[in-house]
Amino acid sequence: EFGEVAYTTTPETLKGYLCRPSGAGPFPAVSYNHGGVGGIIGGAPKETCEALAAAGFVGFAPMRRQTRTMGGHPNDVQAGLDYLEGLDYVDRNRVAMIGFSRGGALTFMAAARSAAIKAAVIMASADPPPESGFTLADAARIRIPVLLLVARNDTGSRKTMGQNTFDTVQRMSAALTEAGNTPK
Repeated sequence: EFGEVAYTTTPETLKGYLCRPSGAGPFPAVSYNHGGVGGIIGGAPKETCEALAAAGFVGFAPMRRQTRTMGGHPNDVQAGLDYLEGLDYVDRNRVAMIGFSRGGALTFMAAARSAAIKAAVIMASADPPPESGFTLADAARIRIPVLLLVARNDTGSRKTMGQNTFDTVQRMSAALTEAGNTPK
């Protein structure tokens, strides 16, 4: 079951893709934070949502406000998570978060801010701008399992605006390890 839903109206109406497996539930769930900047959306949110449902999870891909800065994006991620956890067919004790590129950085931030998630998967994370308030020292507050994924050759391209996501994920890994949370 697939649909587009409005998950918040504050400060503006934001929508996302919601995909539900067959059956009554309650189901484990995954919130997927897409990549991209401004009007560019990366990481196939609709298709990821559908794949999660096919695997037996409630998949939810909240679509953040389309801004170039990260201003408001952590709130959009939290609003999406709150929406997902409010669904009566979601097992609130089995909710995870996946993030790709900018969504990876936002997933790291959500985990550090004690979001009610049980695990996180961070893929090819972007390096957020300093004004986001994000630092790798936030790793000390992450108390859940984290899986970090990145290709060795993801060292910057036109698509990543020159960002070396391999280096970013290596630094995330070191910060998590130093904090006593050895990433997988």
